[in-house]
Amino acid sequence: MGERVSRAERTHPERFAPPSHGFAWLRMIGALVVIYGHSYPLVSGNDMFPPEWPVQPDHGLLMGFFAMSGFQITGSWVGDPHPVRFAAKRVLRLWPPMLSVSLFVALVLGPLVTTLPSAEYFGEQRTWGYVVGNTGMVTLRHHLPGVFANNPWDGSVNGSLWTLPMELIAYAGLWLLLLVGAARRRSRWLAVLALVVLVVVDRRMAHAPGPDSPGSLLSVPVEPLLSFLVAFAIGVVLRLYSVPRSPLAATAGLLALAAMPMSEATAFWMTLAVSYAVIVFGHHWPARASVPGVWVNGSYGVYVWAFPIQQTLVLAGIGNQWVLLALAAPIAYVAGTLSWRFVEEPTMRLRHYIAPRRAPGTAPAGTVGPPVDPASAQREDPPTEPIGSPPSVPVEPPEERTTPALPRVPPSGSGEGSRLPEPPDRSRG
Repeated sequence: MGERVSRAERTHPERFAPPSHGFAWLRMIGALVVIYGHSYPLVSGNDMFPPEWPVQPDHGLLMGFFAMSGFQITGSWVGDPHPVRFAAKRVLRLWPPMLSVSLFVALVLGPLVTTLPSAEYFGEQRTWGYVVGNTGMVTLRHHLPGVFANNPWDGSVNGSLWTLPMELIAYAGLWLLLLVGAARRRSRWLAVLALVVLVVVDRRMAHAPGPDSPGSLLSVPVEPLLSFLVAFAIGVVLRLYSVPRSPLAATAGLLALAAMPMSEATAFWMTLAVSYAVIVFGHHWPARASVPGVWVNGSYGVYVWAFPIQQTLVLAGIGNQWVLLALAAPIAYVAGTLSWRFVEEPTMRLRHYIAPRRAPGTAPAGTVGPPVDPASAQREDPPTEPIGSPPSVPVEPPEERTTPALPRVPPSGSGEGSRLPEPPDRSRG
């Protein structure tokens, strides 16, 4: 039997946009909400939410994005279960925007706003350490010499990037899981097993006695990594199994979350409710709200460019969070759209050279469900072409990236803090 969908999707498919477009809308909205979430801390130097809260709204937003990412890139494997091509697609999606913003910030913006003379700035080891560390993605640096040093949020250049190594680790874990056959019908229980293991370890860590954090893996704080991997794994399982996608159930889950008291149990329920809800709402995005893809495909660019834009505006004298939001949101939106048009879309088109040739209406061996017709595949399997892309070029949708939310990074070896862009190696600058 093929993958079951909700009654609404079976009876009125014309009411809903392709899931890739629904996910694109959700990601863009989330990316703009992140700008709001960063505005208060960047002008005040204080956290937006009390760090002792077990339920952090910014974490809930981020978990939703990880769930969408797990759902969509699992669909990419289902459509083309080839290990090398799968890895190449992930690199082509994740790395170019990260590289472009890091090089621009270090080599163009940094020299313009640093308090140091240009010769001293370029002679600093930290300048080139920022370029090399961020290019490698798993050894991030968050500070450049003299850049934003006097801003309220003490010198972090692009604190938003701290979640990208987590995404890379999630991709690598899923690649290994799929490599052993988790996408095949007879072996997909492996995905459920991985989810259960992540939940058990995450819950044990959440209830572990003592104030100390479990620390960091390279530049990745372990505790939030585990909680976000749970959301990612939920997305994977929802793609491999025929779980009904009910808007009523998704809405009820979110309402129950809003009514629950602040507790660790509520924090776990947030992971489940938000992860399920974003998958459901992505599949039920109204068709009448569809727009050209270029309008909403730039959410990844909005996310990686917004933080340095906000810090630059604060440096220019903006001290009110609402003014900062009003100025930064449209600038970041334009930057994200340009990033999509001139960085992400061109590099994603390189997939054309590694994509398999397959007759329309056929499905590769080992995938879940029988072959489907092209029309239903367009609606049900997000990793096809994004809206607005030429039909002759096989490009995966831009939404398989996680657009992360307001970070909470504990310094290495300390209790779980909540300073937004704090890297584990802060003491080394």
